[in-house]
Amino acid sequence: MSAAAIRRAWVREVHTSLGTGLPGPGAAIGYRFRPGGLGAYQHRLETVDGAAAPALLIGFPVRGGRAGEHLRALHEVLKARPGLFPAAAVWHGVLRLPDGRTCHALLAPDPAAEGYRPLHGAPLGDEPPHARFALARALAAAVRDLAAVGAVHGGLDSATLLARTADHSVRIAEVEFASLRRDDTPLAVGAAAGYLAPELYDDLGEHPEPATEAADRWSLAVAAHVVLTGFHPYHFLLDLSLATIGGYAASQTWPQHRLAASAPFAVEYAAALASLPDAVLELFARCFQHGWRDPDARPSAATWLATLTAWTGHPVVTALHADRSCVLAGDTVTVSWHTRFAHRVLVDGVAGGPDGSRAVTVDRPRRIVVRAIGPSGTVEAATPRVEVVRVPPLRLRQVRPPFVLAAHDTPAADRPAPVPLRHLDPPGPPDRRPLPPPRPSVPAPPRPVVPARPGSPDPGRTARTGHTERHRP
Repeated sequence: MSAAAIRRAWVREVHTSLGTGLPGPGAAIGYRFRPGGLGAYQHRLETVDGAAAPALLIGFPVRGGRAGEHLRALHEVLKARPGLFPAAAVWHGVLRLPDGRTCHALLAPDPAAEGYRPLHGAPLGDEPPHARFALARALAAAVRDLAAVGAVHGGLDSATLLARTADHSVRIAEVEFASLRRDDTPLAVGAAAGYLAPELYDDLGEHPEPATEAADRWSLAVAAHVVLTGFHPYHFLLDLSLATIGGYAASQTWPQHRLAASAPFAVEYAAALASLPDAVLELFARCFQHGWRDPDARPSAATWLATLTAWTGHPVVTALHADRSCVLAGDTVTVSWHTRFAHRVLVDGVAGGPDGSRAVTVDRPRRIVVRAIGPSGTVEAATPRVEVVRVPPLRLRQVRPPFVLAAHDTPAADRPAPVPLRHLDPPGPPDRRPLPPPRPSVPAPPRPVVPARPGSPDPGRTARTGHTERHRP
């Protein structure tokens, strides 16, 4: 039979019905196989008594199961809290097939008609960080609603968690299979590989014991990790067997496995983890490291919701103050700040906490920029302009030290002695009076020469010694 063929059935009994326009006893229905079905709901209701049917999916639970009992208990809860689980089944009855056989059937709203997609099919790769955080918060709120009524789903995974990225809302499918009372045994829904809590399976398969709320906490942590980072928390391991995960958890501290990831994913995954606040990373560590062997250590859905709510929002610098508006060049200015929805702050490129203060050196007139980084984005703020006053350096004359060493008697050879100091008066101020102009140079007059006597044999000698010979007797 082709996927487009319509199959026929007739309503034999109606056990539970919550809503209007639903088929009653004796109604003829037509349904068609739905490619890419949703868990137990692999068909879509097409007609009711020949008329177009509302957007409902039809599912056939396991033969002999107690889906009807669980749905009846769920409808009792929904009467007191309408709209709590909008994806829950609204109808349970018995159908008679054309070959005469009978089977139980469930009708549930079609999430695709309202824009919901399974988590593994939602376009999360194109979502900005703030949208991912809002979606993770909606996941925690949906699981919190389960825990609020005491329900244990046991099958939370990427197929039963439905997301609508347009408004960041989440619904849980197949919630009618959850147990609402402690004495109930959860039905065999079973989470997909990678979402199932470690105490519920081993190397041989799933365990028969019933799931507990701790199993839903594990599944929620895995789903939140996939939404916030885009990766499964153990995406780097070869398999998800207990021996493989247990060996890693015993030798490493979460999330050190980002260093063991393959090179193309390691940088992207490390960047995704670095964008998360420490409070969220601590919840992951409590679940995947401590909660591996101790289910009670896993954070509850209410804890996840409170933590994610505190970080769901664009970062805002609520206060920014500089203690001085004018400084000398090279002095420091103390900048203090307060932020919201930011887990890291950069002050002039230096990392700091979401609230604090830091001394910044200012050597030119400028504004000091503070960048607040949060899981939902980045915002910048700047202080008022800080002016800088420059003082020219003083020219200091060289001054001879007032102490000089004075030589005295030589000390003993076996014991060194300190050299005494002799005090000198400091030099006086230099003479700043202008120097007189130099006198002009005057040539000396010629030296007189005595004339020689007539008949002198040596006139030169007579000239040199004339004054002596003149008085010689």
